[in-house]
Amino acid sequence: MFCSIIGHPLKKPRSVKLWKKFFKDKKFKIEMYPLDIKKKDFKRKIKCLIIDKNFLASAITMPYKKEILKYIKIKDRISLYANSINLIVKEKNSLYGYNTDVYGALKSVQNLNKKNIILFGFGGTGEAIYRTFKKIFPKANFIIISSKKNLKLENRTILKKKIDEKDIRLTDLFINCSPLGSNLKKKFLDKSPLGVSHLKKMKKKSMVFDIVYSPKKTLLSRNCKKLKIKYVNGIKMNTMQASKALSIVEKEINNQKGRVERAL
Repeated sequence: MFCSIIGHPLKKPRSVKLWKKFFKDKKFKIEMYPLDIKKKDFKRKIKCLIIDKNFLASAITMPYKKEILKYIKIKDRISLYANSINLIVKEKNSLYGYNTDVYGALKSVQNLNKKNIILFGFGGTGEAIYRTFKKIFPKANFIIISSKKNLKLENRTILKKKIDEKDIRLTDLFINCSPLGSNLKKKFLDKSPLGVSHLKKMKKKSMVFDIVYSPKKTLLSRNCKKLKIKYVNGIKMNTMQASKALSIVEKEINNQKGRVERAL
């Protein structure tokens, strides 16, 4: 059997090492490798995986977290809220989808006041986090910072292009869902969604949650440390989502073993 991570372009995805180590520790004879699929080939490749008897599961990354919805059945409540998938598991002749990204995000901000939340960036992960958090924390006030227009947002949510001073003063949780600070592109490395002037206005008990996990230290993390603002990067989210994904995959491996044993 084999597993994969599907996306385009793929640049040394962290999931490959995590999954390989997991399979080795569990003594599962399962391969794990990246599948860099161009958009024009996506539909054909997914259909090939559905009929491939050796295919078990795959992590799904950009730009296919929404595109994959056409080919799967959603398995759980959180994934339904997120309307975005980052894990598919094959059960018999069907693909089932999960969103473990938002599970990792929820774990990263647990035991924190979430009355006023600013979410910076509304790409695939940003939207998934918003949709899920809005369902789980319906009384929270959200401000979405994005240049996108005509977004379908729920009540107690405001869309803005820039961060206002009065908003940052009231914020309990700031979530960076943009690539600013990441090494995805050189131009992102020396940038931050929040300037020092913003950070100085934040409440002492507020928190900055940054989904960026590479590099470990960013301009935002360094400024938060200087100003003693609680900061969590995306490493915990990434680790938690991978752990959740692998527990789902392991469950299906055991289910398959059970089906084989019952058939004998």
